[in-house]
Amino acid sequence: MSSATHNAFQGEGRWLGSAEVYAGDGQFLGNGVDMRRVERAADGLTRIDVAFIGPMKASGHYHIQEFPDHRVYLGPINVGYASLLAPHLVDAHAYWPTLGLTQRFFLMVLDDRQLSLALMSRGERLLYAVVGENERVTSPDQLPRVQTGTSVDLAGDPRAGRADMLLHRNGAWRGSLYFITSPMTEPTAHPYQEIRQGDEVRAEGQRLAAGWRVQLYSDGWQAWTPPGDVAGSYSLYGGRALSGSFHHLATRHRVWRREVADMTGATKVVLNTWYLGHQLVGYEYGVLTYEAAS
Repeated sequence: MSSATHNAFQGEGRWLGSAEVYAGDGQFLGNGVDMRRVERAADGLTRIDVAFIGPMKASGHYHIQEFPDHRVYLGPINVGYASLLAPHLVDAHAYWPTLGLTQRFFLMVLDDRQLSLALMSRGERLLYAVVGENERVTSPDQLPRVQTGTSVDLAGDPRAGRADMLLHRNGAWRGSLYFITSPMTEPTAHPYQEIRQGDEVRAEGQRLAAGWRVQLYSDGWQAWTPPGDVAGSYSLYGGRALSGSFHHLATRHRVWRREVADMTGATKVVLNTWYLGHQLVGYEYGVLTYEAAS
């Protein structure tokens, strides 16, 4: 389920979200519909009325208090804190009391769309991963776009009914990544490309690990490396979203990588959170486009 902000993400009005809900182990559980109304309250807060209908269900409202570089979710249905990393990017840690679920969440705006990944846990157990794609409601006849199929048929398919694992296709993802050391600071931009051929993935342009090449093995539900200069693993959700950590041994940095591709597979959003031990070093984010291998 999406938490959002008035200035950067929503604007006043109605929003309709198409979600794919996965179990913590990556199995497809079904689609979800996220309906929201956003308006300014008389006290200067932003009020979000939300109804999420899917494998998990919730309906209610919460208020957001806005600050220059962060947002506070005041409840009652959603409480927590969100860093505003850039005017179009939020990274949140929240709690949904009626569900009893803790949420790690990021959302990035692409024009009139929002792509998001919500990791919903109870304690240390990941129960749901929600891959969201939201659009502003411009017509009373507007319907959410969904991945056609049933959970009975698709639960055992790591691609969730698609022909390809969108994040694991041979070819290249290209664009620019932006690096900041703290929320809402001036970013440093650098061109980035990530090229895959079979199990081999090479990347050029990360701020703290300029170039690397790695073998990346996968069973469709997870991906992992053998021993090497870059070592780590991530979880996959429908081949369309991922979350996991990697160690760049030469620089001693650790990066928490999160990515979400849109439903067409043409675009993906990236959020890398860099650490040195437990110390936060900075954030790296961007929008990449896919080019098929020739």
